[in-house]
Amino acid sequence: MSTQRVRTRVSFVLLAFLAACGEDAAPAAGAGPAAEPPATVSAELTAKLAAADKKDGTEDKVVHMCAGCGLGMAGKAENTLQVGGYAMHFCKHDCQERFRRDAVGELTRLKVD
Repeated sequence: MSTQRVRTRVSFVLLAFLAACGEDAAPAAGAGPAAEPPATVSAELTAKLAAADKKDGTEDKVVHMCAGCGLGMAGKAENTLQVGGYAMHFCKHDCQERFRRDAVGELTRLKVD
């Protein structure tokens, strides 16, 4: 594969990632109340939350990296969601709402290395 083709593909992936984590979209009109995340989660998901908590170098029951973006960006305190005893910060409202609607599913899919 040519160098130019590799650069083009890398640029496309980067742009797609940035678009997914860009500006907040306004909440949909008439969307109704969002589901609340569970107060408790399984032991497996609690372990995943603990691993996500450690990503910033501290263990303080606060996940500072945006789980909606695969823990690849810093979250913001104004976009916080309480899940399983952890405060999760999200980079934007859309990421927060996605987790609010299906916290268990989103945590299950989250890759924490």
